[in-house]
Amino acid sequence: MLGGRSALASVFLCFVCLLGSTPPAAGICTTDLPKQVKSMIRIAPDLNHLGCRLYTQTATDFQQNCAVSSLRCFSAEMKVLIKEWNLAKNQNVRIPRNGLVKGLQRLADRFSLVKNATTSECHQCELLQQKDAEEFLGELEGTLEKINSGPCPPEDL
Repeated sequence: MLGGRSALASVFLCFVCLLGSTPPAAGICTTDLPKQVKSMIRIAPDLNHLGCRLYTQTATDFQQNCAVSSLRCFSAEMKVLIKEWNLAKNQNVRIPRNGLVKGLQRLADRFSLVKNATTSECHQCELLQQKDAEEFLGELEGTLEKINSGPCPPEDL
């Protein structure tokens, strides 16, 4: 049986090993958001005539320790896109509600909790290149694929 300092050191070592064995961003995955983005990509050609231009992050921006700012920018621009599309009121197209916007905000919040996911090198949303809706949605889809490319916990049944 260990006593005194030896026991304390053993307990501390076990605790450190347990903390170090799980990567900080493990388990941050999303399966519903990519599906919603894909549905928007399908309807984008029908609404391209509106000429929406959106500040667009890239998957590279996301990878350069800018996860939180990238996701927040995507969320803000998605809100603009949905509002623009709803104003057009195309009766033949079903435009999603703000669930996608809220989902992106929640995802950004999850990243901000698990690691330092924003640096001073991150671009402000308004300084990014503006792209049309289809390109914007394609970049968002690529970013969500990057997020899901890591280890993901099994989905709830």
